[in-house]
Amino acid sequence: MSSLIISDTHFGLDSSTLKSPAKVDQLMQEISEFESGCDEVVLLGDIFDFWRVPPENAVKGAIPFLKRLSQESLKIRYVVGNHDHHLVVQKQEAEFMERASRGDLYPIYYPSLHWRRTFCGLDIDMLYPAYRARCSRRTFLFTHGHHLDGIQNFTLQMVEKLRRISGEEFLPADLEMMMTYAYEGIYRSACIGEMVSFENSVWKASSLLQRFNAGFFSNKRHACVEGQYEAILKFIRDRSLGKIDCFIYGDTHRAGIFQKKSGPLAVNTGCFVRESGNNSCLETSDTYLLLDEGGLTIRKLGRKRPLFLCEIL
Repeated sequence: MSSLIISDTHFGLDSSTLKSPAKVDQLMQEISEFESGCDEVVLLGDIFDFWRVPPENAVKGAIPFLKRLSQESLKIRYVVGNHDHHLVVQKQEAEFMERASRGDLYPIYYPSLHWRRTFCGLDIDMLYPAYRARCSRRTFLFTHGHHLDGIQNFTLQMVEKLRRISGEEFLPADLEMMMTYAYEGIYRSACIGEMVSFENSVWKASSLLQRFNAGFFSNKRHACVEGQYEAILKFIRDRSLGKIDCFIYGDTHRAGIFQKKSGPLAVNTGCFVRESGNNSCLETSDTYLLLDEGGLTIRKLGRKRPLFLCEIL
């Protein structure tokens, strides 16, 4: 089995590079050249950017990519991220309405979701928050990565302390409820240009404050795979996922591979977003991951030599 893994295309944004039909054709040609095709495509979240543009614009930007995938005999799996998290809310609301029709009105927390969705005629397996698979007798976990320690740390720590004071246990459900509350507000404001501008200003200011607070270059260090490795181990441990041989994610837009002795191999697939500004911590864009029985390779579109190459031992 061979797989193509792509994260953070952010369709809808002007900076989304894979919205170009020429880029999509180039990607499929490279896959055919380097991998002799593939059996499945795993989309690791933030495929649509519902935070900055109306949803119809985000889906419209994805049409060249989705139509090209529909021409191939591929299994498509979509692990939802934070910028497209509204897809999860839609599924949860549909589940609630289905239960309400039967009179089952008690609250339910879904630790994981798996459903089917069709975009532009393409049938897709939707998953959240992760997709687990086996390859070469190894266990792979695919997730977007927004559950890892990051900007939500301070809020999480505050809620956790309050829960401890009340004698209650802090659970993954708490994190999911907090993220949903924030993400839905951002989703709803995407149609209001003034709100988008205001949120962008707040985001830039908060990012700058975090960098000065923890050291000017800290966000670059924490954005890399090595900087997030302990958070990855915590994610696996807190969710009792058992032995994971390879943890594959996106979110930070920084492609890379890292592993500590006796720990899982951690891989970030990178992104298809054109970053601007001299202060960006992004080292390269237009990167993707190819996985087969022999190993995994991170490639940059248009570059013959791989960025990272790793055998599966």
